[in-house]
Amino acid sequence: MDYEIAFDQEESRYRIYADYEFAAIAEWVTQFVIDKENIQRVLSAARLAEYEKETTQFKHGPFEVIISEEGVMVARQVDMSQAEDEIKAMFDSQDSFYRASTDGIQAECGLEDLIEMVENWHDVLQ
Repeated sequence: MDYEIAFDQEESRYRIYADYEFAAIAEWVTQFVIDKENIQRVLSAARLAEYEKETTQFKHGPFEVIISEEGVMVARQVDMSQAEDEIKAMFDSQDSFYRASTDGIQAECGLEDLIEMVENWHDVLQ
């Protein structure tokens, strides 16, 4: 997985940037895996999945995270309720043509990639 940890001048903090297919993972780590407790929790869950075949689930804000022996799956829920009426108006009178989805954005990667990203993220935060 390709990613970059860089300083965001607008937010005055570091963040992880990744390609589109891994954006949900990078955004989750940037926003919620920021203190030692959460970093340790994620690394422990990854190692439990790797060695003990245990599955761990996290819910952080709009993010639902599942860490299992297959890897990590991050889903970011999107609230489309405010945009739904505007989008339907674009389709004129065909109200049933468009249905707003709340599936959001999903991303998956292997345990090794997750562990590497979180360890590098931890190094930058220190």
